[in-house]
Amino acid sequence: MDKISVIVPVWNAHDYLERCIDSIINQTYKNLEILLVDDGSTDDSLEICKRYAKQDNRVRVFHKENGGQASARNFALEYSTGDYIGFVDDDDWIFPTMYERLHQLMVQYQADIGRCDDMQGKIEKTVDAKEAQIQVTESREFFGLLYQDIWGGHVTDRLFRRNIIGDARFPYSRTIEDMRFMRIILPRVNREVSTNEKLFFYTIRENNTSIVYARNYINAFERAEEFQNRYCEALEKYPQYCELLLCKATSFSCSAMKALLREKKKDTMEFKKMHTFVKKYKSDILKQGGVQLKYKLFILVV
Repeated sequence: MDKISVIVPVWNAHDYLERCIDSIINQTYKNLEILLVDDGSTDDSLEICKRYAKQDNRVRVFHKENGGQASARNFALEYSTGDYIGFVDDDDWIFPTMYERLHQLMVQYQADIGRCDDMQGKIEKTVDAKEAQIQVTESREFFGLLYQDIWGGHVTDRLFRRNIIGDARFPYSRTIEDMRFMRIILPRVNREVSTNEKLFFYTIRENNTSIVYARNYINAFERAEEFQNRYCEALEKYPQYCELLLCKATSFSCSAMKALLREKKKDTMEFKKMHTFVKKYKSDILKQGGVQLKYKLFILVV
């Protein structure tokens, strides 16, 4: 039986960690390797991890200085030995059949990635496997959907063949490490199979870093930076994607600049980078029908 390595970055997750680990341990797919990486927690998260390691020999616990989610995942990738790789965040949990189902679909359809639907907030009834809608997406279409961010680039609702990840690692980011990681492995993916079964459960917390950063300029800035890079690359390699990428680069650039102006950070490197992009491509932006009028007006006056 193939081994699945499940990687969980852990940081100050006392209120959620047991639910998370229990949901992985109780998977119907039993040949698991569960890598818990304590990323410098200051609460009792490390002790909780060690307790689970004593109870289940599939659990491996690591401790490192705090470096963020991306560094914890990268750390675990170096020690993982599975044929397949899955990622779960410490405040989320998964349905008991998630990895069995994704593995079964990947084998059946010879796919490099398996993906399921997710739930946020209150728990709903998941779709029965017999009634599930299965979609197979080949490499070219998959590349376009992910590269333009039409489909989200989350890794937690996916299962990956190990050879697809290879030596790829998560780039540093405060909010979009998944998105940047998926961009790296995109050229390697030949096929993804997905099901509309809701097997992954996100926890929405008010103090979650993604929510905190969404309230200031950081999330908009990092997304703008990513879409700017993709647009500039698309000009050379993928002209068919330029229109949507320019729209997204423009909207996030303007949103980041507005947030920076509110925070009185006009003289920062971040503001200058956003401003340089919209000025350089000003004529293209103004001609682009997909760019909202409010962003065009903002560019004219900023």
